Amino acid sequence: MTGLRFVAAFSVLLAHSMSVLMHKYETPQGVVYWCMQASGFGMTLFFVLSGFVIHYNYASAVTSGGVRGIAGYLWARFARLYPLFLLILFVGMLQYIRPFHMMAGQFEQFDTAVHTAPYFLLSIQSWVYFPVGDRALFCAIGGIACPTWSISTEWFFYFVFPFIAWIVLQARTPWQTAILGLVWIAVWIAIATNLYDRSPQLDAWAVTRFGSVAGMSDYPEDSFVRWLLYISPYLRIGEFILGTCLAQLYVQMRNVKVRAWENLLGTAVFLAAAASVFLITYWEYSPDVGQNIFREMNMNFALAPSAALLIFCAARYRNVASRLLNARAVVVFGDASYSIYLLHFGVLATVAWLVPPHGIILDTLLLVIVMVAILLASVLLYRYYEAPARKWLRQGWSAIPTKHGLFYRG
Repeated sequence: MTGLRFVAAFSVLLAHSMSVLMHKYETPQGVVYWCMQASGFGMTLFFVLSGFVIHYNYASAVTSGGVRGIAGYLWARFARLYPLFLLILFVGMLQYIRPFHMMAGQFEQFDTAVHTAPYFLLSIQSWVYFPVGDRALFCAIGGIACPTWSISTEWFFYFVFPFIAWIVLQARTPWQTAILGLVWIAVWIAIATNLYDRSPQLDAWAVTRFGSVAGMSDYPEDSFVRWLLYISPYLRIGEFILGTCLAQLYVQMRNVKVRAWENLLGTAVFLAAAASVFLITYWEYSPDVGQNIFREMNMNFALAPSAALLIFCAARYRNVASRLLNARAVVVFGDASYSIYLLHFGVLATVAWLVPPHGIILDTLLLVIVMVAILLASVLLYRYYEAPARKWLRQGWSAIPTKHGLFYRG
């Protein structure tokens, strides 16, 4: 699972690196264009994997540990997310308000920062939609703080997880869990596609309610429709819940011996799921493909079933792919995946601002150097800040649930 976290983080890093540093070389169906689409898979893999890991680690604690179990679980998630989140948010706020501008008497951005700070500090900026000046709330700060919308969305998942876990645990057998997962996929496909089909009506309502900043034509990145379908936890929770069903199935089958034929079949399914990621991405974004069900879900659920199969097969079966995911270097970068995700955008934006274009060869070399630097810096940030801060916070709580639903004193 740690290796898959790196795959998710690297997909987002690659997409944003291409978008920020190589966008001038983008051509229809070109390498840059397709690399820029990798973030869609990366975010979906993050959310499905999050549901898997959270359910595997905490389902028992939040359903049988009472108030103390839920409180310990939430504190553990706070310790996991907030130390690095607050550091990135602090830097983002400094970038945004530009203290030197304030010294010159320009307070507009400071006022915006003060207005939005409570939402960002509580990590609820993706839970609601409203404009802040000419930006939507979830990206009002911008810069290095841009990726924090997904942390807000995750935070919502964490708060509703005890209720989700109770429902998923009602599936007592692997067959019941598998049926629950399949039904959930069908239900969420119906919800996601129906909302997409109503995008024009939703867009018209949003422009009337919030003004032109909420419209897809004038401000597509800040639009209400993009917030609803891509940013908000209310659509992305479909991926998270699918991950919880997956973890329930894995736990129920954990003590069933994997025979040679099943391992071979699981390997084939893993490879087919990996291939489906590329095929579905093509159907989602290719200018040569007409309207289809995957294009209607390209902002949320299209790749969730593929991600689910990858996660389950990687967890249960042993093959070349699982050995690669367990390689030491992959695990090291997987541990640092949260740092990679939160650090990368600010570094990319700074490099793009400081270094002018020099032609495709030098720009490609710069791209590789910057991506490697981000990976190495993220490992250092994880090792010397993120992990120690999490350990210190967790030691301050006397009842933090473990992956077996038990507790330890700390």
